[in-house]
Amino acid sequence: MPKLTSKRQVTIPKDICNKLGLLPGDTLKVFERDGVAHLVKMSSETLSGTLACSKVTESESAANHDDLDFKEVLKEKAARKFRGQE
Repeated sequence: MPKLTSKRQVTIPKDICNKLGLLPGDTLKVFERDGVAHLVKMSSETLSGTLACSKVTESESAANHDDLDFKEVLKEKAARKFRGQE
């Protein structure tokens, strides 16, 4: 069973990675809901179509312009929607 390291890292078992199609370098969004940690693979395949019609407001774009690129804003928006915050 994987253990959390002192750097708060954990190894995802190979069979789980294979089942989910996780590869080294993939971006994962980690969040908590109802006391359970969730990992969501954030990739163009995951987001394609889902966000095709999504609109990022001017305030979201302006607020995140210096810190995040457009893809990051869309990822955050998708994660909030998944968590039921939008």
